[in-house]
Amino acid sequence: MSESRVERRERERREEEQRRRRARDRESARDRGSDRDREEGPRRNKKRKKGKVGRVIALIIILLVAFTALRIWIDSRPGAVEPVVMAGSGEFESADRINILLLGTNQGLSDTIMVFSLDMANKKLDQISIPRDTYYPRPSYSGPAYQKINSVFSTEGAAGASKAASDVLGGIPINYYAQVDTKGAIKIIDAIGGVDMYVPMDMKYSDPDQNLYIDLKAGQQHLNGEQSLMFLRFRSGYANADLGRISAQQEFLKSALSQLSALNIASVALTVHNEVNTNMGMTSGLALAARASGMSGWQFVTYTLPGSPGMQDGLSYFFHDAAAAKEMMRQIYAS
Repeated sequence: MSESRVERRERERREEEQRRRRARDRESARDRGSDRDREEGPRRNKKRKKGKVGRVIALIIILLVAFTALRIWIDSRPGAVEPVVMAGSGEFESADRINILLLGTNQGLSDTIMVFSLDMANKKLDQISIPRDTYYPRPSYSGPAYQKINSVFSTEGAAGASKAASDVLGGIPINYYAQVDTKGAIKIIDAIGGVDMYVPMDMKYSDPDQNLYIDLKAGQQHLNGEQSLMFLRFRSGYANADLGRISAQQEFLKSALSQLSALNIASVALTVHNEVNTNMGMTSGLALAARASGMSGWQFVTYTLPGSPGMQDGLSYFFHDAAAAKEMMRQIYAS
């Protein structure tokens, strides 16, 4: 006899409770570690923060993999051509940059949408967050929910999502995409070893339909993969909802970068290979990270698609400012 919807939800709830119980047991075991390890922790963090800026770009490349899976493909063979998912248009078409679309998905929808723009010549990495509720009209699809940019991946795949990101960012090209679901993101963050983060408020939220259960206490703490996803997905407690969540995601990225000085690259790369859907080559991505680690003076800047929230057809959207978005990309490309 086939499993009913109610039975399936109950089974998923029990599995979720078991997984969270195992995670708490692991946390308790880690808390019982030696006093020496706890005392040396702050000193180790201080050493990490003293690392050369030139090493940061390598860490960024690997850490972005940890979040929602960044791997950059660069082939040094003569005549090699960069893959392009979505060609640029107008003033951005021939610019010497590599743009990567990262999609963190849940049940087919893009819960996190980010574009990373890499300028090797000027040693600059720019990250642009696109709110998942961004209004993106698609007349061929009926229903207000299909007019949100987070629905594009579920119906048109990575190519459609790349076009949508290019459209709202003034026509920039998208060279690569990387997509990971929530279970994969948890595994990748655990492979890195988790992240120390200050949680600004008690975060508690549940949505059985999404199998989403968030329960974090306020304060400084070490977040494992499951807890990190809770932090990154939480938005109901912020006054500006999804925009607040985007700011939290950007702070999470900066906090993690400030802590890391070395990674078990082989282990992380293997996890990424198993969990990420992408058109990037792993070998060349790791080669780029090694190359970047020997350079100094890299700059990392975060942005958010300009616009404002509003209501239409009984549904809340984020309406982006097309002119301001294009001007933002002009400034990014010109810097």
